Amino acid sequence: MKGKRSISIVPLLLTQYKRILLGLFLMLFVVGMQVVSPWLMKMVIDQAIPQKNHQLLLTLILVLALIPLFITILQSIRNQVTHQIGGCVTDTFRNLLFDKLVKLSPKTYHHFQSGDIAGRIYSCGEIGDAFIAQVMVPAIFDIGMFVGITMVMFYLNAKLTILVLILLPIMYYLSRWLTKKTRPKINKIIQLQQGLQTYATEFTTGLKTVQKFHQEVAEREYQKNWIRDYRKLRNQAAFYDDFSILIVDFGRSLGFGIVFIYAAIQIMQGQMTIGTLIAFSVYFPQLFASIQHIQAAYVMSEGIKPKLELVYQILHLEDEIIDHPSKAQKLKGAITFADVSFSYEKGRGELSHVDFSIEAGEFIGIVGATGSGKSTILDLIMRFYEPTSGAILIDGRDICDYAYGDLRSQIGLVSQDVFLWNKSIQDNLRYAKPSATEEEMLQACEHAQVLDFIQQLPDGWDTIIGERGVKLSGGEKQRLGIAQMVLRNPQIILLDEPTSALDANTEALLQENLTQLFHGKTTVAVAHRLATVRKADRIMVIDNGKLTEMGSHDALMENGAIYQKLYAEQFQVH
Repeated sequence: MKGKRSISIVPLLLTQYKRILLGLFLMLFVVGMQVVSPWLMKMVIDQAIPQKNHQLLLTLILVLALIPLFITILQSIRNQVTHQIGGCVTDTFRNLLFDKLVKLSPKTYHHFQSGDIAGRIYSCGEIGDAFIAQVMVPAIFDIGMFVGITMVMFYLNAKLTILVLILLPIMYYLSRWLTKKTRPKINKIIQLQQGLQTYATEFTTGLKTVQKFHQEVAEREYQKNWIRDYRKLRNQAAFYDDFSILIVDFGRSLGFGIVFIYAAIQIMQGQMTIGTLIAFSVYFPQLFASIQHIQAAYVMSEGIKPKLELVYQILHLEDEIIDHPSKAQKLKGAITFADVSFSYEKGRGELSHVDFSIEAGEFIGIVGATGSGKSTILDLIMRFYEPTSGAILIDGRDICDYAYGDLRSQIGLVSQDVFLWNKSIQDNLRYAKPSATEEEMLQACEHAQVLDFIQQLPDGWDTIIGERGVKLSGGEKQRLGIAQMVLRNPQIILLDEPTSALDANTEALLQENLTQLFHGKTTVAVAHRLATVRKADRIMVIDNGKLTEMGSHDALMENGAIYQKLYAEQFQVH
């Protein structure tokens, strides 16, 4: 982030200028009626009663009785407008965040912890619904009240008003000093809140690990320490807040004393009426109430800045993958890597000068040691990441020239760890193809060897499978992921060890089904078990990010080195 623009909320507020103008219009009426009420009380005491003017007295009393009713109605309307402004800002913030999040690459997500982004999305509500609706916009009303009351008080008695206002600069600088003291503690509190959100997400996901290593005591100790640190900071921040309120209360009491002492002297000298004193007695608390609200809004605005910064950190991230809208065209499936290198971080290479070509309709296997860069090849084809150097071509065209929406709609990827939503089985299937019919889902699940399992469930297709499919076994999740890909029916199929959790018999049946189903489609399969890719047209061997061998199983067994070694290790042959 650069400069103050990164934490400005003004552009979002300007999108709601019509509602803001309506709120200000209503505010003027409310301020006007609240300012005029004490003036009417002065007229009752100084004119209507001494002059025994019954008509004027009844008129003034009637108006004084109706003013609170009108104020209540207008305040209610203004509150509705204010909540709409805050709600729209919250919705706009969240929409901007979600629009940004769906465009970010996995590489960018790696810089954030699991609960961190969720916390930033939640912060949008604190900024819009809480701060703007309940603090910022009402503060504008209080500023109007302050200006209106000050003008009337000057008109009534300029000297007395100046005496009261002398206290304001002192109160302002004391409040500013307190805010500087509070700001670092608020920042720390927000950091602790983020830490708790992240920890809570990790803890619930890793509860089995906690129990497996018998770390319950250590985790409880961590929680106690967090609670202790958080409460200590909260208490310190509350102390400064209370002290800030105390300053305003002291100023109010001191000012009230000045008003009465000076007014008593003026009345005894015949230079002020009792009605004026009564009006001042009403105006004065209203004036300091406005000051207190403005001060609280200022303090809260300092506290909300760190949360604004957290949101803008994401909004200002550069798009690593640039989309180039283009006309959709049906892919044939030829894939070329031309001197492709890639690294997740500087100095940490994943692929180094990889060159290969895959013809449309070929079945290619990729094997190699763990961490050699096999899965990275699939991620690059999906355009989850951009190559550090070199080019990837599909059907002879640079992958960057495709709109990634068109590209991904024709490529299917099944990973080893299939992600599933906490929804029903049919909802997860239709996530891959929203228009899928029940017949299509039946056929897809049958091809994926998962239909019998689904039909045995008490709720069948409507079974809720839990967060990340926690209610399913690893093999069931993988077969459901394959069913999603079958439904999608892409031209290019990427398989990243999608059968690692299956037994040999189920895997063999599944491969036989998929071989017939995907005949003529380009298939690239990463496998640890060589039996999975033994029948591939060609097999690529990746070693330390480099393509070292490529050929059929028979050719690699005859001429290969690393492949022969991998085969010997798995099948214990010499």
